[in-house]
Amino acid sequence: MKSKEITFLKSLKSGMRGGLIAAGVNIGWLFSISYLLKIQGIPEGFPVAVVFSTMIPLALGALLFAFLLKNFKKGNILFYLIAAGFTILSIFPSFQPLLPDGSKAPNHFAILTVPMHFFAATIGGFFIIKGK
Repeated sequence: MKSKEITFLKSLKSGMRGGLIAAGVNIGWLFSISYLLKIQGIPEGFPVAVVFSTMIPLALGALLFAFLLKNFKKGNILFYLIAAGFTILSIFPSFQPLLPDGSKAPNHFAILTVPMHFFAATIGGFFIIKGK
């Protein structure tokens, strides 16, 4: 398929589909690991934040993918590099002692959250790339 055939709407749908699946996997991971490691102190509403912070970046990433494919000869390679960079940079806040709301991060918070970033990147990236 030629890169000019991709549409922003089609790419957005692929990103949202991947986002929904990745959010489901992340929620499953959240509850499974929280239970297995007996993680206490996860903020109320954290599952909702997980869903939105999984879906919104993947929707934006899908639009970026469509833009790069339409406007650059090596748009797919640019997308891979940008996506890998954002994925790696996104894990650093998981190692901070405080959460964004100022409360103390629970024990094992990085074990809980770092895999979520890679789940979202892998699942979302697959759907975005295959959706073209």
